[in-house]
Amino acid sequence: MDVSVAGLIGAAIGLYIGWLDYGILNGLLSAAVEKNKRKGGGFAVRHEPVLRKLVFILPIAGFPVIGYLAAKQLVG
Repeated sequence: MDVSVAGLIGAAIGLYIGWLDYGILNGLLSAAVEKNKRKGGGFAVRHEPVLRKLVFILPIAGFPVIGYLAAKQLVG
């Protein structure tokens, strides 16, 4: 398997974008959980641990893979 420099740069950029996206999604999830706690429960409160894991894993793992593949395809 060939590892390209362009792909690694794309993966690094994807990791940074994933980290930013994680911060945004984590803030939105926290706000939704607080809002639902005040109302007496809800989907976000019941499934908070699973949602927190998904919010962490998908952007942090997904964006670097997409960045690597996109950069590798663009360069050739």
